Amino acid sequence: MNPIPFSRLLIPLCAIMAQMTLYNNAWAEGNITVSEQPSYSDNTLIYLHEQEPPCLWGGWVQQAYLSRQVFDYLVSYDNGTIRPWLATSWSESPDRKTITFTLRHDVKFTDGDVFNADAVIANYPAWQKGIGWHGFTYMTGFTRIDDYTVALHLSEPNPEIYNVLSNGHYGFQSPDSLAHNSSEQKCLRPVGTGPWKVARWARGEGISFVRNDDYHWAPPNAHHNGPAYIKHLEWKFVPDATTRWGALVSGGADAIYQPPSAQWQKLQRHYQTLSYVATGRPQAFSFNVQRGPFTDQRVRQAFAYALDRKQIVKTVFKGAVPYEGNGSLSKSTPLYLNVDDRYSLNVTRANQLLDEAGWTGRNADGYRVKQGTVLEARLPYIQAIIDQEGALMLQAVQDQVKRVGIKLVLIPLTQTEGFAGARSRPADKEISFGYWVWPSPNILDIVYNHALNGAFNGNNTSFFNNPRIESQILAAQREPDPQVRQQKFDALQRWFDDQAIAVGGYNFTYNVAISNAVRGLWQDKGNGLLNFNDAYFVKEKP
Repeated sequence: MNPIPFSRLLIPLCAIMAQMTLYNNAWAEGNITVSEQPSYSDNTLIYLHEQEPPCLWGGWVQQAYLSRQVFDYLVSYDNGTIRPWLATSWSESPDRKTITFTLRHDVKFTDGDVFNADAVIANYPAWQKGIGWHGFTYMTGFTRIDDYTVALHLSEPNPEIYNVLSNGHYGFQSPDSLAHNSSEQKCLRPVGTGPWKVARWARGEGISFVRNDDYHWAPPNAHHNGPAYIKHLEWKFVPDATTRWGALVSGGADAIYQPPSAQWQKLQRHYQTLSYVATGRPQAFSFNVQRGPFTDQRVRQAFAYALDRKQIVKTVFKGAVPYEGNGSLSKSTPLYLNVDDRYSLNVTRANQLLDEAGWTGRNADGYRVKQGTVLEARLPYIQAIIDQEGALMLQAVQDQVKRVGIKLVLIPLTQTEGFAGARSRPADKEISFGYWVWPSPNILDIVYNHALNGAFNGNNTSFFNNPRIESQILAAQREPDPQVRQQKFDALQRWFDDQAIAVGGYNFTYNVAISNAVRGLWQDKGNGLLNFNDAYFVKEKP
């Protein structure tokens, strides 16, 4: 089928508002009724997303959103419980470093290839090559036990390995496609076992998915086991939040990602909404502790005390996104420690700390000076990741730290520049700002370990290098006693907060608004990924 033209999404704002008012009034007054029974149809569901990733699968969470439609996974994460999926059962070795999975016998890829132990083993090299942070899962490979049994080997115990395996990155591609398809085909049209197949990817516009009519191995937390109720899914990339919102209220879209925060409360009243705080690390400020002014703990703490972070988040996001004080773990991450009340606004304390650090002079613009050097901090950020509202927050931060004499220089980067590594070296910046989605407290290992596979770890944007603390992170990860493990991760989070290696800003949150003509759309509780397999349209009767 032909994709829905983008021009259909753009209509005058006055018409949007008029239609929204009429429709919402009818709904609120009970003049619209619906049939709640799901049924199969040849209909098309239009979903508007924000970021367009370079490939359908890989290590970025925006790729996991897409991968979840095409691939299936060994297990499913269901509100804290690990459920079977392509694996029907599993067992762990006494040292917790080997997990044996028994696989389903009835699963096929959409090219006819069979899912079995050989398929699992064939996918592991693709994971190693395509997922840059793969080493932090502690996986070292699979071995084949028999046709439908595999053993997964770990270099370290990882209690959250099941969360990782279900989080959208570790799906399975057909062995035949891995062996024979071109790199471009594997990027744009990978072959999976999932409920959807890629029909077409029009760069800069969107992806057309078509239903996999043979699908009958959904996870037990799905709403039904069988092919998708709707036949076509149009996944459009629309960077502007206001345009996405306008398309929803005008009827030009059935579901949208990240609507404008200013509209979130109204959407909650008049539409269906989903919201999920991402696990891992929140949108946080990471200070360069290798070189520059933030090698001094007092300057890092002063930056934090200079900010009214709670008020900035409240003003910018208007309740759509929660504040997060912890710079290392988000609220939804296992073993999270709440430090929201640390570093509350205290301009007097910020000025005192900067004076103690020797930044006592001021230039004509009011910025602090030490031995002729201005207290300046460069903060590059990728616009596609931070988005317009995140950029507003950074501007508010820029204004507030100026009051204590810190010159914050904001440097916007394109997605292409950011992914190519622009402004990523210690000499290029004093502060980084960003999130990292990860379902385990060993996010500390990812963002603070100085090395990955023997080379510099690019995920460590503070350039932190402390072997003693790194060994404590690994010791906490290895700890078999759940209570002691919690205590160890608590102590680590307190240490990073006390040192102000990083301070939180807000939780990366997946907000989704859905038309009242749609039912069954849901987010998984491991990574917040959307499941369209259960979505269906209801009949509206005036």
